[in-house]
Amino acid sequence: MKTLKAMMMGMALLLICGASQAKSLINPDNSKDKAIDTYLNAVVHGKLAGIDDAIDNEAQFDMKRGNNVNTLTKAQIMSALKANENVEQDCQCTKTVVRDDDDMKVMKVDMKYNDFTRTDVITAEHAGSGWKITKVETSFK
Repeated sequence: MKTLKAMMMGMALLLICGASQAKSLINPDNSKDKAIDTYLNAVVHGKLAGIDDAIDNEAQFDMKRGNNVNTLTKAQIMSALKANENVEQDCQCTKTVVRDDDDMKVMKVDMKYNDFTRTDVITAEHAGSGWKITKVETSFK
């Protein structure tokens, strides 16, 4: 009986230790939708919480204005976002999913202002342990 109790205690201890060390394979806080929503919160509402983690270090940002295309880095975009922190944009947003599969999500976002429309095509890809924004193509009409 003493051996049985010791074995049961050992099994319970092993189960508890194993469960406490287990990591989830899917991180719900780092989903593709969360990455895109975090980016949109920063651009539209000036809320920067989590934006650094939502954008891949090698992300590319292409801004088309007329016939010119400017390519920006993550550092340049982060600087622009910080300059507009807590600034609420006066626009109406419409989101359209272009592609959504296990490896990538592409979403088109139209931000309608009074005089023009800004269109962002946002690409989120599974990068390492989570989803990150890897490319944003911006145009103005």
